[in-house]
Amino acid sequence: MLILVGMGIHGYKGLSVEAIDAIKGASRVYIEAYTSPVMSKDIDTLRALRDDVVEVHRWFVEDGRRILDEARVGDVVLLSYGDPLIATTHIELLVRARSAGIACKVIHSSSIVTAALGECGLHVYKLGKVASVVVSNPIANTSTYYAIYSNLMQMNHTLLLLEYDKEHGYFLAVDSALMLLLDCEAREHMHVIDEDTFAVVASRVGMEDMSIVGGRIGSLLKYSKEHGFGEPPHTIIVTGSLHFTEVEALKVSATLLDEPIDNSKRVMRKAEIMLSNYIARAYGALSKAREYIMHAKGDDVNKANDMDMDDTIGRLKDMIDNAEYYLSDAERFAREHRYENAILALGYAEGLIDALRYLRDIDPWESKKGRAPQ
Repeated sequence: MLILVGMGIHGYKGLSVEAIDAIKGASRVYIEAYTSPVMSKDIDTLRALRDDVVEVHRWFVEDGRRILDEARVGDVVLLSYGDPLIATTHIELLVRARSAGIACKVIHSSSIVTAALGECGLHVYKLGKVASVVVSNPIANTSTYYAIYSNLMQMNHTLLLLEYDKEHGYFLAVDSALMLLLDCEAREHMHVIDEDTFAVVASRVGMEDMSIVGGRIGSLLKYSKEHGFGEPPHTIIVTGSLHFTEVEALKVSATLLDEPIDNSKRVMRKAEIMLSNYIARAYGALSKAREYIMHAKGDDVNKANDMDMDDTIGRLKDMIDNAEYYLSDAERFAREHRYENAILALGYAEGLIDALRYLRDIDPWESKKGRAPQ
């Protein structure tokens, strides 16, 4: 039988009676500490319970063949920090075991995912997608940045797990994680994260020296420099919409550097950002097109009786007027959050403005540094 056992957030002290019985009765006991750190004193205590507890590396669990082979003929316990099914590697091992007809059992325990929010007084049902911040993979941080964005658009909280490398004894520091998120903002320009974003740093949750500090990112960076957040592990929570009971709980549960704010009110949909920029750009092109019309009239005073010229100027003016009507519609649709309609109206306006290129060989956009990408 394969038995996955969670040690919870309290380590050995958090093991249930059922978990201890399973450890005592198993033919093999493994403990992994690569998904989250396990205190050396906890491993020592486990080995006092039975001296053949084996600490294993990531590759051993990911490969899994030895664990599964031994589970076919005896009870094999795999211990891990927190709840065993938080780690996708453990779920994959469980699926392989069940597919092979191997009996399985899971002994659940507390997890940082729920404990961190609870200790801060935040409502767990408002937790959005959980994400990680890593120094080794900038692309992954971009995904995390958009996970925060998506969660905020739904007014949810984001729990951020910081990179941990067991092989090199490396924990990503809180200030480094925050700076990596600010770097993402500098690249993506979605107005998701800045120094005024409110966040909570939960450190060593479940341990005797647990610490919870909340504040704007700028304040947290200053706090890190002046005081530090102590030993890892650390977790960062970017809060979404805050119920008044959550604010009350934060005030008594955390050291607050700033008043909690609703980060979800500060984020805009991508369509809102794009429309704001593109509409302003189109109005600039319209203004340039009108200047061309006035200039054309001035140049052709001596042709005032030229019916063809008057007709051409009249048609161009109609095109510009219609483009302005479409831009006005686009603004109205955007205010009403009818973004698909706003984009369509903007597209019609840009099409009319672009037509001037072909009709009169002018480019109303040329005063800008190239057009915005479509």
